[in-house]
Amino acid sequence: MMKQFLPAILIIISLKGFTQPYVDPIHVRYTYGFKAQSKAGTPFSHLFIGPDLPIQLKKNIIFVISPIYENWNIDSSSNKSFLPPVSSVALALSAVIPLDTTHWSLTIAAIPRINSENLKPDNAFQMGGIFLAVYKKNNNLKYKFGVYANSEFFGPFIIPLAGIDWHINSRNNLFGILPGRLTFEHKLNNHFYIGSTFRFITNSYKLNNGNYLRIDDNQLGGFIDCYATKHIVFTGEAGYGIMRKLRTGNGHNKNYLTDYNWGDGFFIKLDASYRIRL
Repeated sequence: MMKQFLPAILIIISLKGFTQPYVDPIHVRYTYGFKAQSKAGTPFSHLFIGPDLPIQLKKNIIFVISPIYENWNIDSSSNKSFLPPVSSVALALSAVIPLDTTHWSLTIAAIPRINSENLKPDNAFQMGGIFLAVYKKNNNLKYKFGVYANSEFFGPFIIPLAGIDWHINSRNNLFGILPGRLTFEHKLNNHFYIGSTFRFITNSYKLNNGNYLRIDDNQLGGFIDCYATKHIVFTGEAGYGIMRKLRTGNGHNKNYLTDYNWGDGFFIKLDASYRIRL
């Protein structure tokens, strides 16, 4: 078991003072969205598998390999055309590079992926990347600034990033990068943590008919982590999604063929992780 997770142990040793409270070498998450009250509401399920496998290189450089699989299954409402399941496979390759011995580091990531119906590779390739500068103010606080870019099927998608890793005290942490994700975590005891998370989701997938499907969701949820053992963690989360959109198109433009109000609504998430707290 220790040999399987040696890369994760190496990153912990090399990142003393790193304030994000944990790393998940193994992580599986399932989300179910309930039908909204509005007629436009559409239930869905989402499966995410995304382990992080960090390895320490020379000169304190950290290389992280993150294979990712996702699947969206969006139920069709009576007033909508059929929306097929879509999937994604990706291999995020990241490097964390210290720029000096005290304050600054740089994270660079390349994220090639295939997003499509039935995972067909034809014209379904996307290339993304992250450029992130990290300023360590002290052992308990880091600020992050950068940019994310991806070659979505509706055109280039480029957004600025701003993040924080803040070890507020022995029981509270605030960490994440907006607009992607921001999490507040509170420790109840060694077996239970509670908190809240905001997620911003934008993805596009090539369909078999040549069009693409764009999925947008904004999720705010409350969670509880249960540590069954020191490293095995089960998480339950409940929340609400707002400003949801389902759109289809056929080119690098935003002249969408269809534009559905997905419908705001409740969701639940179930997670299972092998976790190493830092």
